[in-house]
Amino acid sequence: MTEKRRVLMDGLIRLVDAHRWLWTLSNKAEVKPGKRPLFTVLSHGGFEDGQYPRLLKAIDSPDSWGMFTHMSREVKQRNHNLTWTRRQMDVDGHFTRKHVRELWHEAGVGELMISAHPLRTGELGGIGIYRNVGSPDFDLRHARMVHIVLAEVPWLHEVAWQVEEQPAILPKLSPRRRTVLNLVLEGQARKEMAAQLGISIHTLDGYVKDIFRHFAVHSQAELIARFRAGDGGKTPESGD
Repeated sequence: MTEKRRVLMDGLIRLVDAHRWLWTLSNKAEVKPGKRPLFTVLSHGGFEDGQYPRLLKAIDSPDSWGMFTHMSREVKQRNHNLTWTRRQMDVDGHFTRKHVRELWHEAGVGELMISAHPLRTGELGGIGIYRNVGSPDFDLRHARMVHIVLAEVPWLHEVAWQVEEQPAILPKLSPRRRTVLNLVLEGQARKEMAAQLGISIHTLDGYVKDIFRHFAVHSQAELIARFRAGDGGKTPESGD
């Protein structure tokens, strides 16, 4: 499923002249307009060295959260697929502010659109599609193309560990640990993760130990295998 999704997404971004994409899963109940987006990354493509963690940093910045407020409110109020360009989402112009723009440009992102898909299990699939710095804005035609493809291919939104109508229980981790989890699942070395997050190895080791304990695993390879095998969500409650 992961490879099928990757092949389709790589083709879709070429169709709309984009350069990279990010596929996430979140709990719809955790979507709060104007607040930190909480998600687990399922897959991504097109990122060059260092761009992926910089994108997580940009999304995680409080200065960026306002960019998603209007779309988050719409997703909370209505249970239907939604695909918006940046201009449709960011009516208050958060992305154009110098500090925010610099964060996203460091990740190689000059333009974006997001497609949100509520799942029958109560979760929310989110797909970010990005263009390089200096590229033109997405227009409504591009948004329609993306929306049609992502809305009309039902298997795209199936998650490996979902069983029939049962929800995939997402990890109940604090926002910082959720960010570390996304990097751990990427297979990165701890020294690289610490540098990208601007924290010490000692602090990172503490986060990683908490994550291992949360998922009842003993290594990064075992954690990655659990997610790839499909039981990554069956974990105890945690969140402090």
